[in-house]
Amino acid sequence: MLESFKKKHFYGPGGIMELLPIAIPMFLSSMFDMLMMLIDRLFLSHVGIVHQAAAMGGGMTSWMCVTLFVGVVGYASALVAQYYGAGQRQNCVSVVWQALRLSAISYPIVLLVGFLVIRYAKVFDSHTELERTLETRYFWYMAFGSIISLSRFALGSFFSGIGRTRIILIANSIALFVNIVANWLLIFGHCGLPRMELDGAAIGTLMSGGSTVVVLATAFFLMTRLPEYRGHKLRAFNKEHLWKLIRYGVPQGTENLLAMIAFVVMIANFHRYGDDMAAATTIAFNWDGLSFHPLIGIQVAVTTLVGQAMGKEKPELAVRVTHSGFKVAIVYAACMVITYMSIPHLLVGFFTPESSGLDYTQVRTYAIPMLRLVGFYLITDAVQMISSAVLRGAGDTFWSMVITFCRDWGTATVILVCVHVLGFGPLQTWTALVVMAVLFSAPMFLRYKIGHWKELRIIKK
Repeated sequence: MLESFKKKHFYGPGGIMELLPIAIPMFLSSMFDMLMMLIDRLFLSHVGIVHQAAAMGGGMTSWMCVTLFVGVVGYASALVAQYYGAGQRQNCVSVVWQALRLSAISYPIVLLVGFLVIRYAKVFDSHTELERTLETRYFWYMAFGSIISLSRFALGSFFSGIGRTRIILIANSIALFVNIVANWLLIFGHCGLPRMELDGAAIGTLMSGGSTVVVLATAFFLMTRLPEYRGHKLRAFNKEHLWKLIRYGVPQGTENLLAMIAFVVMIANFHRYGDDMAAATTIAFNWDGLSFHPLIGIQVAVTTLVGQAMGKEKPELAVRVTHSGFKVAIVYAACMVITYMSIPHLLVGFFTPESSGLDYTQVRTYAIPMLRLVGFYLITDAVQMISSAVLRGAGDTFWSMVITFCRDWGTATVILVCVHVLGFGPLQTWTALVVMAVLFSAPMFLRYKIGHWKELRIIKK
């Protein structure tokens, strides 16, 4: 009976044991990404309450400006997976070069969008003067460094698409080390360096991202020297591959952009409750991100294996991959639910140090129940993310975009009503956010179950 259970769930094509070698490195890589952010916030918590909130507000707004292009460039991963599944190794290389071209083209556009957002959208105007100044400064650091993110996603798409995610893990491990050392030195001014506080956090983050690009670029050039990846003019402009990136990547990028704008709108409205609530929101989303980023690792693994299965024209294999993804994601999410429900005081305490000389009493009053409430939507969020991974891997990016838009902007609208019309308190508004997150997880799963994605073919045999 045990052997039958293992065979059904773990072994064979599309089983959990095929998923885990791809998912675990991406799981850890995503965890390292989140750890870098948490370390920034942890160090900044010893500088000031406003500095924590400013890093989140400025960072999220800069990411909003680049996320459309990251989504387009990042879709190279699904295309690489499909070509890899179809045995067309040289096309995998060509797709990555087109993604790098798009990265270079996108960079000046990102800077222009950033200028327009700061100059005319005035996204920080409702915040205090100090917070607004710090957010704007952090924003520009991240905006000018956006070429690092674009290049990282373009190069990383090759390794995630072919399932060699250990290389991404190595790159992120080095980045984590660089991030910790650089932030410790620059934020606090150790070893004779000037104390740079928020500026130091931004510079340290960019240094760690740059180290990731160096490792991935080196590995990419070494891999593409292997005979199966070599070919004539693979670095040249390829209209077909570029068009596929744009056609299927733009819906994915638009989905990311609309989701990010909605998220920034929600963050801005929670900031209206004051600096204490702004800091509590930052803490809650820091820990939410800790659970969210590893799920991205599982999501990437599912997208990769679904893409490879669709490249082989085996949708039934893609279904088994999806079932494996659901099992792993739900078990992980359940563990995080138990953690957030049982030790929220300890988790919040990481970002509200009593030894810092700052008064975090009200921040803790808000953050502890907020973190407990996060646990209510983690499992449904996991189901939604795996369903989305299947749609992306198969090329059904348009409907993934539509569903995500309805979910995120439906939630943002409810938050706006709670704050400006109903006059809810901060914890009541946070509860409304959690309820909406649970309810809006169903449409993506239903789209997956309908099964239209099984009929899609986005590459030529």
